[in-house]
Amino acid sequence: MDRESLRNYRGALVACVIIAVAGIIMGDCRTIPQGMKTIFYNNALLITDYVALVGTAVAFLNVSLVMFFSMVLMWVNKLPMNGKGIFTIGLMGGFAFFGKNIYTMWPILLGTYLLSKFCKEKFSNHLILGLLATSLGPAIGVAYLFDGVGIIGVLAGLLVGIIIGVVIPLLAVHTAKLLNGYNLYNGGFAVGLLALILVPVMQGFKFTFEHESVWSTGNNGQFAPFLYLIAAVCIITGYLSDKENAFRNYLNILKRPGVTKDDFLSLDGIGAVMVNMGVNIIVCVSYILIIGGDLNGPTMGGILTIMGFSANGKHVKNIVPIMIGVFIGSVINPSATPKSPGVQMAVFLGTTLAPIAGTYGFLPGVFAGIFHSFTVLKIGIAYAAANLYNNGFCGGIVSVVLFPVYDKFFKKNTYSEPSPSRIREKF
Repeated sequence: MDRESLRNYRGALVACVIIAVAGIIMGDCRTIPQGMKTIFYNNALLITDYVALVGTAVAFLNVSLVMFFSMVLMWVNKLPMNGKGIFTIGLMGGFAFFGKNIYTMWPILLGTYLLSKFCKEKFSNHLILGLLATSLGPAIGVAYLFDGVGIIGVLAGLLVGIIIGVVIPLLAVHTAKLLNGYNLYNGGFAVGLLALILVPVMQGFKFTFEHESVWSTGNNGQFAPFLYLIAAVCIITGYLSDKENAFRNYLNILKRPGVTKDDFLSLDGIGAVMVNMGVNIIVCVSYILIIGGDLNGPTMGGILTIMGFSANGKHVKNIVPIMIGVFIGSVINPSATPKSPGVQMAVFLGTTLAPIAGTYGFLPGVFAGIFHSFTVLKIGIAYAAANLYNNGFCGGIVSVVLFPVYDKFFKKNTYSEPSPSRIREKF
């Protein structure tokens, strides 16, 4: 494994430790044993804010553990910690704030492992998509609870997980061609398609997809300073790791459309990526504070997801138009407000459409955000809130509809040149 990947793995490990320690400092570690049990006995359908459900200490610990085990699997299978690896860790950690957990991820990964054995291919070829498929963890949670977590429920959860783990890596390869790189959460789109079939089948067999939304408030006073501190650390670390080029290369990131092939880590270096992470965090936290919204599990999960994709697709120039569009959509929508829980999540997770804004411009990005804001609040009904990547599925639909229109009438930004310093490093 190359030196850059080794360094990035160490950075990811440090992030796991920081999150766990921060949870203990801001929460009550005495709640951990009962809290982890509570997570196990909850189906985690959207929206389940783990901060509200089990408290800060347990929620942060779950995030840390999900990130850690994901990272270990990637390490053991010798996957490079490049832009794709970083966004995978960010995505796993982000959604572990409100649905993913260390109980429901393993049956899905077992399915992906069995797929690799059946196809006589390396597990590493499918591992990333297997990890992303864990967004259907709530379906396994529903299965576990079928008979009160008895043997039938555990076996049902295992079977459902294996099906998910086998199908998603195959399906996601196909959907990636359909999306043309304009929806960053291709895994979410693939998972949504499977959920449209899987959930009705499970309902037919009397599995119960019932859930009362859990959403915490009143955390801004402790979470905002923590996130701003993380942003500062990212920017300072980025600068110190590449004093000469970090900010210069960051400006180069801002030129990029942010389509799925844009690996900022490879093109611009870790210094610029860390600066990008810090700036994106500041923008997101400031937005929540300005509208008087809530920093909690779901919104912090969205911010952590944006952090991950700051290495592969998202920057302030292509996420802000989407955020503005979602905000405008919530203002003109009689059924929502900017403070509606689903809208607060969509402001961040709707940036799956960042490549639309980066490729076609500010106004096309704003309109994409508006359409997304209406669609995302209704589409989850189709699969009973079992797909945690609801925004990824919705973003896929919006991008498929808008792509042929935008491609016909708007000029494309196709900039893909590496930063000059990265070219010099290679030669």
